[in-house]
Amino acid sequence: MVKSLTFLLCFATSTLAAPFTVTSSWSGWKNVKQLFVFGDSYTQTGFDPKSTQPSPANPFGNPPYPGWTSSNGPNWVGFLTTTYNQSTILTYNLAYGGATVDSTLVPPFLPTVISMKDQVEKQFVPIYGSHPNTAPWSSKSSLFAFFIGINDVGNSWWLNNATLYDAIFSTYASLLDQVYATGARNFLLLNVPPVNLSPLITSQPDNGYATEYEGRVISDWNKRVVAMTAQLKAKHSDVTTFVHDTNALYLDVIKDPRVYEQTKGLKNVTAFCKAYANGAPTWYTKDPTCQYAVNEYLWLNDLHPTFPVHNATAASIVKLLK
Repeated sequence: MVKSLTFLLCFATSTLAAPFTVTSSWSGWKNVKQLFVFGDSYTQTGFDPKSTQPSPANPFGNPPYPGWTSSNGPNWVGFLTTTYNQSTILTYNLAYGGATVDSTLVPPFLPTVISMKDQVEKQFVPIYGSHPNTAPWSSKSSLFAFFIGINDVGNSWWLNNATLYDAIFSTYASLLDQVYATGARNFLLLNVPPVNLSPLITSQPDNGYATEYEGRVISDWNKRVVAMTAQLKAKHSDVTTFVHDTNALYLDVIKDPRVYEQTKGLKNVTAFCKAYANGAPTWYTKDPTCQYAVNEYLWLNDLHPTFPVHNATAASIVKLLK
């Protein structure tokens, strides 16, 4: 009788517990089939969600690979899709150059820039949120990546306005929730790299004030990214989250490019050559007015890095995802 009662108690416990079991949708990088990406110029490839859609024969959809990037070659999204992929990945890259989280909070350099809020609410949700036949993604087969904040920080760091950053991250978190509501369960967030060490900032005639102070703001932003991601996980126990420390990777490269195989060929990590500022004819062009070939500079221009560090970023992300 005792044995039967014990069996009944165990059976009842397991039966009651089953509906509350949380199952992860993450089955590994090797099983990702769709990559949805949001961000700014460090991420954009010029994808138009109303034009040619990604397919196994053309995983970027449009424009032709590597797309319109700011790196004079593939950016981290391109390397993830075609170099470090372990499956056929269809990439829907909604990132737009100059984007901030919300244009009403931090205005971009042009009013036509598509903010991350618009990328989510006016592009992703209406076009892809319903899992259309043109993009039949599922919770298990998809990864959602967000790389934003460079322009939010760059356009507002001198304001010393913590309330503004509270508002920005409130919007950021709400966008993650909206994407979650469509079925997204696997999230990758990249933090802000040390753009305070870019030529745009280090060349300021202010005895290093901008470099130091923007660095503090970037640090604050990146701490908020970690906190927001933890809150997302606490709110939705069925999500899997990854935070990539892009800031640390760039600092490593600036300190010693040889630390990563992909960046060991860099010979100048502090300046850029004006002949390359708007791009070069090839990924490896050597202009006679420049000391080095374009791919041997970390910085393509005063703010954007060349493709080797994007390559290292993608390799690092895959290591994190594994």
